[in-house]
Amino acid sequence: MTPRGTALCILVLLVTGLVAPGAQVTVSLNGTVVLPCQYTAEKTTMCWGRGGCPNSKCNNEIIWTDGRKVTWQKSNRYQLLGNISQGDVSLTITGATKEDEGTYCCRVEIIGPFNDQKTEVELKIQDAAPKTPEPTPKSFHTTRGHKSSYVTPKITTSADPVPSIVKRVSQDILIEGTPMANNPLPHIIASVVIIIIILISLTALLFTYRYCKRRNKESSRNPATISLEGLERTENQTEQNIYMIN
Repeated sequence: MTPRGTALCILVLLVTGLVAPGAQVTVSLNGTVVLPCQYTAEKTTMCWGRGGCPNSKCNNEIIWTDGRKVTWQKSNRYQLLGNISQGDVSLTITGATKEDEGTYCCRVEIIGPFNDQKTEVELKIQDAAPKTPEPTPKSFHTTRGHKSSYVTPKITTSADPVPSIVKRVSQDILIEGTPMANNPLPHIIASVVIIIIILISLTALLFTYRYCKRRNKESSRNPATISLEGLERTENQTEQNIYMIN
């Protein structure tokens, strides 16, 4: 492929947008889930949306932040509980339903052409585990007239609610196993394209300068030729006047 064709392919890729590989998060029905998204650039605006990342902004917007605080949110179910000013814009969704399943886009708007950081996260919703019936405690018969001091022990089953701390730890382990979106490739490609554009502009300016210089030289030569021709005509006329006087 020629250098021109390579540069054209790079420009097409940048225009269509590069999407960093995101995480795939799974949560149980009616649970709370955190969709990871972080960035290391300066404080800037960003948004979360449903579906894939478009060329600009977010589709089906969920939440917006100005780099310091949340400026708009579709519902209280969507929150940014991380340190926004330090680039932690992970999305927390409470009360997950089947309708929440699908692709989410985290878009961080970074100043410069084609510099936006785009991360897609896939959310899977699992059906809640069926509750197992609690075993019926056996009854103990005692002799009439005597009270039994035996207390039936409490039997813990899998249907008992899991403490929120355990849920949070298991969820953090699941998120840590997924790759975080911190891909420097868009910044490198954008820098290469900017350098190519600068080189092309300098080359065009050099050709323009040489062309103007050549035109100036040609125009400077023509007046000298015209002045020589005028001098010759003046001399001829002077000689003819002298002959007429004689």
